[in-house]
Amino acid sequence: MAKHKLLAGLLLGGAAVAAYHTLDLEQREALKDAARDRCNALKDRAVDYAFYAADALDDFKEDLNDRLADKAAAADDYQADDDPATAADHKADDDIVLSSDEVADIETPTAPVNSVASEPAAETTPTDSAEDHSEA
Repeated sequence: MAKHKLLAGLLLGGAAVAAYHTLDLEQREALKDAARDRCNALKDRAVDYAFYAADALDDFKEDLNDRLADKAAAADDYQADDDPATAADHKADDDIVLSSDEVADIETPTAPVNSVASEPAAETTPTDSAEDHSEA
């Protein structure tokens, strides 16, 4: 299969070269000029896309820096809340969080062995209330 593609490429290339040499001088120059114009247009388009990509990258970097600056500011604000100088002010207001020293001082009540809650609940038998509801 690859041999056929190689042979076809060689034949088409040879035909293109033979056709180029059969052209007169004016037609060759016109063909060269058209190829140069297309090549220059392609170069211009490539440069434009490179500038578009550079602009998009700069915009992305600015957006990323803005977001990181916002995150850093939020982290600084959060860290300022955890500052020991201000933590003493907030500790008096905070009655939910306990330090490890305070947790050790808390006594856990123990339930007596013979408590009422340990007795099994009385068994209940189904009643005919389902029949009463079906008639209503």
